[in-house]
Amino acid sequence: MHLVAGAAAGIMEHSVMYPVDIVKTRMQVVGSTTMYSGVAQALRSISTTEGMRSLYRGVMSVVLGAGPAHAVYFATYEQTKKVLAGGNANAMAA
Repeated sequence: MHLVAGAAAGIMEHSVMYPVDIVKTRMQVVGSTTMYSGVAQALRSISTTEGMRSLYRGVMSVVLGAGPAHAVYFATYEQTKKVLAGGNANAMAA
């Protein structure tokens, strides 16, 4: 169960945040001829000049890696929590 939940969470997180990561990366490029005044202006500029699909270019490679990585992370976390709590995972709930 934790494997599926972790994979779903990782895929969703990376899919939703990918356009923001694209904007962040473009704003950090030194020597770029395009200057953005902010995140909203960068999103508008990129989507109007290159199309909305450009904000998701390359997302599949990130999603394919995020699913298994988050699945293993969540499952390992829950199993470790269970072991450290002596079999009672609810004892460590914060």
